Amino acid sequence: QPQQKDYDDLCGLPDLNEKILLENLRNRFKQEKIYTYVGSILIVINPFKFLPIYNPKYVKMYDNHQLGKLEPHIYAVADVAYHAMLQRKKNQCIVISGESGSGKTQSTNFLIHHLTA
Repeated sequence: QPQQKDYDDLCGLPDLNEKILLENLRNRFKQEKIYTYVGSILIVINPFKFLPIYNPKYVKMYDNHQLGKLEPHIYAVADVAYHAMLQRKKNQCIVISGESGSGKTQSTNFLIHHLTA
């Protein structure tokens, strides 16, 4: 069976239903692509292991880029909020939500890491 195209933004799916949405997330997860956008919302699937996507190379890569121009990443969300704060001179908020054990604390740590870098 040929590999299906995966969508890094679920808004780009040609058909939107629960089965296709979950298949897309599953295909991305199998490729260790744990981040997927839904517009400006970031879905994260906890891999329960460390992935090499949190180093200084990635911090620099996501610095001052528009959301959606690069592969989805928590650093992109942090960077967009930071630059919106500077440009608009208003506080910004990032909401992190999920079930127990879903990785909220780790995601917060990655956000803070990017902001302090």
